Amino acid sequence: MAADETPVRRGSPGLPVVVAAVVSGVVGYAVLVLAARDLSASDNADFLVFWGALFGVFGVLVGLTSEGTRSVFAAGVGASTGPGARVVPTALLLGGAVVAVLGLSGPLWAPHLFGDRWLALLPALLVGVALFTVHSALGGATAGSGEWTAYATLVGVESTSRLLLCAVAVVAGARVVGLSWAVAAACGAWIVLSLASARYRRAWGVRADVDRAGLLARMVTACTASGASAVLLVGFPVLLRVTTPDDVFAGAAPLILAVSLSRAPLLVPLGAYQNVVVTKVVEHGVGALKGATELVLAATAVGAVLAYLLGPTALHVVNPSYDVPAWTFAALMVAAGLVCLLTLTGAAALALDHHGAYLVGWLAATGATTVLLLVLQGGLEVRVVVALVLGPVVGIAVHMLFGARRDRLESALAHP
Repeated sequence: MAADETPVRRGSPGLPVVVAAVVSGVVGYAVLVLAARDLSASDNADFLVFWGALFGVFGVLVGLTSEGTRSVFAAGVGASTGPGARVVPTALLLGGAVVAVLGLSGPLWAPHLFGDRWLALLPALLVGVALFTVHSALGGATAGSGEWTAYATLVGVESTSRLLLCAVAVVAGARVVGLSWAVAAACGAWIVLSLASARYRRAWGVRADVDRAGLLARMVTACTASGASAVLLVGFPVLLRVTTPDDVFAGAAPLILAVSLSRAPLLVPLGAYQNVVVTKVVEHGVGALKGATELVLAATAVGAVLAYLLGPTALHVVNPSYDVPAWTFAALMVAAGLVCLLTLTGAAALALDHHGAYLVGWLAATGATTVLLLVLQGGLEVRVVVALVLGPVVGIAVHMLFGARRDRLESALAHP
């Protein structure tokens, strides 16, 4: 696209996305605290596994948002005509395939993962995934169209609905199953928003910069990379369970919660903001990452100190029987900062249409983390900390090396 053909961008991410990110982070904390205080340690471990499995799949579907943002932004804000594929219907094809695979294969893995409750929890997971598919697609369509207030509202209403539904479930005396269904049902917030606002109805019609086959291929790559990232991020309880003996995992709830609490202040806001990063890199190149990188580094340093000083006490407030050492909290905060940097380098690779580098980097990070959990000796805390610190470092290196190599190749082709 020539310089004089650059479409006018509507709106600025600014305050709405920041507020939505903060609200989403606070709500994530609140739901985890609510469950930890209401459930026994063993029930909470089971709920955290469902939470990790559900949000792990959500993490796959976030690829729909990221690629939707890139493709709509590249096509021109609000594009509803032209040869490009409609983003939301195309995303629903891929999301439907994910639901079908999970549903058909569920009897093979759900009993092991969810135990005796699997017949109630598997349908909850499938409903949540189906609803979140539309949520993700609409998120990409609104963010790519520059409808940042609509995007922020979608994120904020979905997360707030989750807290309200979980609170109702607790008041009603629901346990693991009731809380799990409440978490999944909140993903349908887009239904109310689509009925109430023309902005969301318009988002169903926006188009990408490529045809359906090209968009599906890019979405598959983005979702595969997002899936690898989801295993490393919200799906970590599942990863830990499959790499840890049952007798050791039975006492893992405090450490799993510490991982979640350490990550939420950094990763939840960044998760909501990374679509902004994609649009900025599309427009301005990798230099647009400088401010975000500096902010992540500063927040990680401050966060590690605060985690060392306040982490164990905060965990006792959540549940007096939960104990995790101060050094572990500080190390987990450093690990969270590294995952943030990995998220930024991945967003840059995606924005530059380096889908291969984006995918390989996340696969390398997740693979390294998994291998380390399997081969490392020592206590559970040492295994978790080392794996969560070194895994993202591997992924960052891959993103940077593959991305630089791709840039050199493109430059050579452009200037032989």
